Amino acid sequence: MHGTMIDVACPVCGADATDPYSEENGFLLLRCRGCDLLYVTPRPDPDTTAAAHQYGLHEGDATLAVTGRYRPDRVEPYLRILRDVHGSSLPPTCRRWLDLGCGHGEFLTALRRFAGDDVSLLGLEPNATKAHGCTTRGLDVRSVTLGEVDGSFSAISLLNVFSHLQDPTGFIAECVARLEPGGEFLLETGDTADLAAADHPRPLFLPDHLLFANERIVRRVLTEVGLQVVSVHHYSAASAVPVQVIRECQRALQRRDVPPVLAATRRWVRERRRRIDMYIRARRPD
Repeated sequence: MHGTMIDVACPVCGADATDPYSEENGFLLLRCRGCDLLYVTPRPDPDTTAAAHQYGLHEGDATLAVTGRYRPDRVEPYLRILRDVHGSSLPPTCRRWLDLGCGHGEFLTALRRFAGDDVSLLGLEPNATKAHGCTTRGLDVRSVTLGEVDGSFSAISLLNVFSHLQDPTGFIAECVARLEPGGEFLLETGDTADLAAADHPRPLFLPDHLLFANERIVRRVLTEVGLQVVSVHHYSAASAVPVQVIRECQRALQRRDVPPVLAATRRWVRERRRRIDMYIRARRPD
């Protein structure tokens, strides 16, 4: 999967003036002086990135495996978020929903419980392993591109996808073109671009993640492609059940090493206090 590396200007505002921000796995993360976006450059070219997403393997100083597994514990939090965003039910005009980059299908599962059978659900997922797992759980998920799907949609969601996009404005413009007039658009990503490098959640997962934004930047992109922001909701990015902390503590206690236990606990408490997971509901004008 090694491919051509390319230099890029800021994927949001086009400026090429930057300041160094961080480095991980052999990649540089820079801050754009024009809009504050954090983005990776040089980076793998689009063909290399597409292949990496398909197999869930990203090459750097070390190979980054990101396929993961189905997490049923994520379904209930998604249900709570859907209630926060939409109230007790979806708009009556919402009849066909497309979830782009649907992963293992936890959000689609929550959406089915929330909306019932009146809404047709379709997921697109480039990772073949994830897509296969979704279909075995009865979800309509396909490993195809947006251009290979027919018709328009009354709602499109883009959860944990923005940070992986080579061209966020261009991609979301493609989504808007497939959205019915008055259609809903739901985007989730981190609100972290304003953080100092020392305070940013780690690991950065470079080069799977290519950019990090904030609310101001995402609002700019949505407005440029013709969407109207309806609401913004912020949540803690850390799990309520600190599984990773528990594992780190277990390993440290086996070594009878107390300081890592305290450090892991402090890190989890800090992340629970920061509401940096952002859901933006937007709408295409009628």
